[in-house]
Amino acid sequence: MEWILALVHAATALRPEECFALKWWDIDPARNQILGQRAWSKGRKTDGKSKGSMKPVAIDPAPAEFLNEWRKESCYNRDDNQMFASSRKKGRVPRAASTCWKHYLRPAAVAAGVIAQDDHSRFGWHNLRHSLATDEIEQDVAQRAARLYRFHEAKYRRLEKEGFNFEL
Repeated sequence: MEWILALVHAATALRPEECFALKWWDIDPARNQILGQRAWSKGRKTDGKSKGSMKPVAIDPAPAEFLNEWRKESCYNRDDNQMFASSRKKGRVPRAASTCWKHYLRPAAVAAGVIAQDDHSRFGWHNLRHSLATDEIEQDVAQRAARLYRFHEAKYRRLEKEGFNFEL
């Protein structure tokens, strides 16, 4: 489950608290979107960082397919269940971000050579939010197109006013 969680973070650039709060009904496969409607922070549901952040975000069909496979395997696969549910809490709440970081994300980053074992700098779920944009820019994808992929509606409008054409 944790690698799918990491994939969703990296592929959608959702904030960690938004990603941990996802429920199965938040996926709109017809539009290839995830509907951000809530956040989960410090053990409780919140409204999210801002109204602007609680908007639909695009998801590529490949990560969406991995989510479908995860749903088939998950004990908590009803529409109103947490997508990344805590088995310890019997699915009532999402997994704890700190536990997933400690037992999965950090060891995976060390094993992949992203960070050194003795590296005590900040590295966590939020790094995945920014990794997509960095990768796109390194691959000569226009910086404005990278922003389009991640940012929400208010950002789109500003780019349109600047004359950026979203049609491919």
